[in-house]
Amino acid sequence: MKRVFVTGTDTGVGKTTVACALLAAFARRGRVVAAMKPCETGGGDDAQNLAAATGRALDGALVCPYRFPLPASPEVAAAEAGATVELAPIRDAFARLTCDAELALVEGAGGLLVPLGGGRNMADLAAALELPLLIVARASLGTVNHTLLTVEAARRRNLRVAGVILSRAADTAGPDEPSNPLAIARHGDVRVFGTLPRCTNTRDFPSLAALAENHLDLDALWSAL
Repeated sequence: MKRVFVTGTDTGVGKTTVACALLAAFARRGRVVAAMKPCETGGGDDAQNLAAATGRALDGALVCPYRFPLPASPEVAAAEAGATVELAPIRDAFARLTCDAELALVEGAGGLLVPLGGGRNMADLAAALELPLLIVARASLGTVNHTLLTVEAARRRNLRVAGVILSRAADTAGPDEPSNPLAIARHGDVRVFGTLPRCTNTRDFPSLAALAENHLDLDALWSAL
């Protein structure tokens, strides 16, 4: 089974859009895919979108074991709800959810060092699930620094970085965008699998799958996982 933990250089960089595009694209290729968002805060619909992108009927309680209404880090949102986030239930849900999958994708909340509580963060969750990282970064100015910091933080924690995908938030590319993938790849010694263009309807999974096929090196990504 191919396994990956999708993290971002920040909140709102397009993690869920990229994750849904990958799930939809590999499902269209005939792969059995499964998706998980262990912690969701703020009443969002990321977990629901991930599950829908797989094209399968997945158990929502396994897809997202922890949900909290406060739009904050899992640590803060859980404390507000009088709860704690524990790794054991997430590991159990992951094992049950992915038992028949060819690709298991887990999306973190925010960036790699977002606190879970109990002194743990998203990096610890990726380590507990024994997953390599796929880093989603914005395509625009500033992404080189943000991405290299995330790569460095991951490697300091002995997490394997499978690669990087850039996500464009605007309709058109900025003047710096063509040079950013090369700079990230060279200075970070990391593979960049491409840039996903902006998609205005993030629940249009056929369109997302087509964008992934046309703009991302899916074969290289599959081999890297």
